[in-house]
Amino acid sequence: MTRRLVIAIASIAASVAVALSIPMAVLVARSEQSSIVNELRVETLATASTLASLPIAQWPAVVLKAPSRPDERVVVVDRQLNLVADSSRTALDREFNRPEIMSALAGSLASDVRHSNSLGLDLRFVAAPIVQHQRVVAAVRFSLAEESVLNAVNRTVRLLAIFVIAITVVAGVIAWLLAMSIAAPVRALAQIAGRLHGDLSLRAEETRGPKEVREVASALNDTAERLFDLVRRTERVAAEASHHLRTPLTGIRLRLEAIEDMANDAENDEVADEARHALDEVDRLTHRIDQVLTLAKADARSAALVAVQASDAVTSRVRAFQPIAEEQGVQLEARVEPDLTVLADAGAVPRIVDELIGNALHYARTLVQVRLDEVRDGVELVIEDDGMGVPESELRTIFERFRRGSTAVPGGTGLGLAMVRETAIACGGTAHAERSLLGGLSVHVTFARGPR
Repeated sequence: MTRRLVIAIASIAASVAVALSIPMAVLVARSEQSSIVNELRVETLATASTLASLPIAQWPAVVLKAPSRPDERVVVVDRQLNLVADSSRTALDREFNRPEIMSALAGSLASDVRHSNSLGLDLRFVAAPIVQHQRVVAAVRFSLAEESVLNAVNRTVRLLAIFVIAITVVAGVIAWLLAMSIAAPVRALAQIAGRLHGDLSLRAEETRGPKEVREVASALNDTAERLFDLVRRTERVAAEASHHLRTPLTGIRLRLEAIEDMANDAENDEVADEARHALDEVDRLTHRIDQVLTLAKADARSAALVAVQASDAVTSRVRAFQPIAEEQGVQLEARVEPDLTVLADAGAVPRIVDELIGNALHYARTLVQVRLDEVRDGVELVIEDDGMGVPESELRTIFERFRRGSTAVPGGTGLGLAMVRETAIACGGTAHAERSLLGGLSVHVTFARGPR
């Protein structure tokens, strides 16, 4: 916007200046030319009057001082067409026959431009008669190369061109200052608007810029304040719901554990099995509550991003899952590049790794691979298995909430991969799925690279 405004205002100013300077240049050129001709006429008549009052012997001295310009020439010719005085100090007592001299000796004032064969250039001249005792005794001529007149006119035109350039430059500077006064608050407003999705506590400055910009800033702040309150209420509701659900679930778990212990003591295997199944369902429900709470936080995107040691987090979670993988007869391999730091919510990386490894162990036949590598766009986490995989047409939809693939095992809710993707997006990353070279599913999660 700044560049367009500067170009527009400078172009308008330049156009106006050019439109005004063209007729002005014509008028000034004519005026300059007329001024030089009039000066020549005045000088010629004044010199003729001075010479008329002096004896011929004093004329050479007067003629030498008469020129007012370096390239101006003054000559005096008597009635016999002999040169009697010359400001250029040429040889005298020679014939000087020129048309304008003949006119002056005839008593007329001659003023015109003609080509001089002897000089090889156009000559502007003014010739006047010298009258003594009411009789023309000689003629005086002032001459000037026409090129000198044109040079004087061109100097004026060049000054006008400099004036146009100066006007354009000044207009450009003023336009730039005006554009900056408008663009700076707009740019600051755009920066705040672009960062609001990650931090709803940011507010735009409402005192800078034109009235319209201040009104937009005020409206943006009002919207941000309402969204901030809405997100906070949503987080409170999710947290309170989680708390109120966890408390009775904990009580149920304790009672079920007690029932399991009593059934074992009474050697009632049927009751003990039912108690264990019920405990599994309680654990599954607790996990679902955790997923819902995580999704609520991802929707709010209000968690501060910090530098997280991803290599250590992934290694730690892989180590925690090793006993479970061995119990299932699945080989869990990890290739983690050391000292990789990402920008993420403090618990995002372990949460994503837990969800993806747990999901892979549900489907893997014999192998689950975990990789963490530095890539061009940041840091990439890849977890894949050798299970039955997901049809190509479902690779995008499995990240939707409550959407389960056609090959999914019973018992899930379709929230796990949704939580992975939305958590990654909330951290400024991405998540997508591919067919694994192992035969199953390969999930790729990228994070922004953090400081080393």
